[in-house]
Amino acid sequence: MILPNNGRIVIIDDNINEAQPLINILSKRRIPFNYYSGTRATDFPDDPNENKFRVLFLDLNIFELNKDAKTVISSIDAILKKIIPDNPNPYLLIIWSKQNAEYQKALEEHFTHNIPHKIPAKIIFLQKSNYFDYIDGQWVPQAGCVQKIETDLFGNLGNISLLANLIAWENLVHKMSGETISEFSSFYPINPTWDKNSKAIIYRLAKAIVGNDDIAALNDEQKLAKAFISINSFLSDKVENEVEGLVLGNIAAVNDNNIAIPSSITSLINSKLHITTKNLSINKFEQGNIYFLPNQDSLIERVIWQKKFKARRDVLIDSIPQLLQLDITPVCDYSQNKEYVRTIFGVMLNAEFYTDCKGSEQYYYQTPTFQINGQEKFILFDFRYLKTISKNDITQRNVVPVMKLRKEICTDIQSQLSNQVNRPGISNV
Repeated sequence: MILPNNGRIVIIDDNINEAQPLINILSKRRIPFNYYSGTRATDFPDDPNENKFRVLFLDLNIFELNKDAKTVISSIDAILKKIIPDNPNPYLLIIWSKQNAEYQKALEEHFTHNIPHKIPAKIIFLQKSNYFDYIDGQWVPQAGCVQKIETDLFGNLGNISLLANLIAWENLVHKMSGETISEFSSFYPINPTWDKNSKAIIYRLAKAIVGNDDIAALNDEQKLAKAFISINSFLSDKVENEVEGLVLGNIAAVNDNNIAIPSSITSLINSKLHITTKNLSINKFEQGNIYFLPNQDSLIERVIWQKKFKARRDVLIDSIPQLLQLDITPVCDYSQNKEYVRTIFGVMLNAEFYTDCKGSEQYYYQTPTFQINGQEKFILFDFRYLKTISKNDITQRNVVPVMKLRKEICTDIQSQLSNQVNRPGISNV
């Protein structure tokens, strides 16, 4: 299904009787939507950026009678500005109009020159008469109306078939989140004791994350947040299983080797995939926490000094690299309330030195490039500098973690670190 099933559809039609057939058939299919007449500004969202949608149905009948294309487009300018959120927000603009050839160019030019920050991924013109019959002064849906709309939308997508898959993925996440709620709320029958019993499950989930001793120090909001870490993991697995089952559909072939992606974009993607900066505090010990530290005992120089880039050592130092520690403590240690934190030292370097470090000794771990404060950086971890620190020592030094590496990259670092530790070696005679 290309139509969103999570409320991300907007219908604009001055005559609700003419919009009613589409409203009815979407309702019959249990597809939620927002409706606006387009004639009353007081009905529009207070903030269009809170009105994210994927499909916008816009009826031009009110505007296009006996008017030229530019006049019609100017007439809907206020509606577009009030309804459409700023990009990035890929959406389809579906125009109900008979004048597609005449209006197409004028509408595209209006977006490009007047509101480029609200431009749709594609503008599609449909004629109501192809999907509805006008009988006794009313539009009546033809048999298979929605299926035909979806088929025609697929036919119009062409070179932006990724959008159809993004909508399908969003639908899938919506469906899986509903199933997750059903599964975690069905351990007890819904009766007067259901809320109390279900809260006990939430408490147990939270305790499994933070441990028996630390759970008492958390307030109810913190316990709930910890419990949902487990629920989020369950949901993630459900979504992953569905995606791997190829439920999204086909996509037009793309040879990305022919598309040059700037390093600034790849580093930004890596940041979104592997880094978070929310809710970090000095007392919140978690795997992935990164602490920036002063360069004690010339540790930076010792980490980056290595024969493969020895010649660039002075240049590296002049670029003002940053010494850091990564919390690589196994999650189970936190659940068991162990009082120590395991860390490895690393150095954050400018992306210009990325290739200098490639192929260096196996006791190094080199991250992808990230966007850090608007600059492209990467981290070079050195497994030779593995250190165990007490939680109290970390608190006493008063250094707040500046960011956090996500679970997947931490797991990869742990795996390579364990390979270094577990190499048995042999004796030669």
